[in-house]
Amino acid sequence: MNATTLFRLAVLALLSLSLSACGFALRGSAPAPGGSAVQLVAAEPAGALAGTVRDALQSAGMNAAISDWQLQLGPETLVSRPGSVNSRARAAQHDLELSVEITLTRGETSFVGPARLATQRSYYEDLSTIAGSSEEVALLQQEMRQELAQQVLRRLRAALADQGA
Repeated sequence: MNATTLFRLAVLALLSLSLSACGFALRGSAPAPGGSAVQLVAAEPAGALAGTVRDALQSAGMNAAISDWQLQLGPETLVSRPGSVNSRARAAQHDLELSVEITLTRGETSFVGPARLATQRSYYEDLSTIAGSSEEVALLQQEMRQELAQQVLRRLRAALADQGA
């Protein structure tokens, strides 16, 4: 190895050490405060949003079958409204809003909520490719569920950090 390669490796090692020392973590990968675990109770346990939130909790190390912290996840609500119309008086743009109500409790005490979390997206419908539009809607809904799951995790982390859990 020549001197330039060694220098680059040393700078890379120094950079990675300084980032880890300052507490840097990729979004959604920070551990739960104090190793707290939360039991998920979903209104629709087999629903897509409940599965996404369960996966997010598990990847954050916060999922537990039994815990004194309980996250209650209401049913997801998807609203689609026409945003604009085309020359044929058909909806050209659609506005989607996906929302869910959450509550974080410990025993009989409520720490979060009931709070409604929501995310919004817009898409343009191309009438010449209906199959493509339906796939786009399904992809948007999946992205919206992932964003809601991240919102839930941020709320949980904040509430657990406030309680010293």
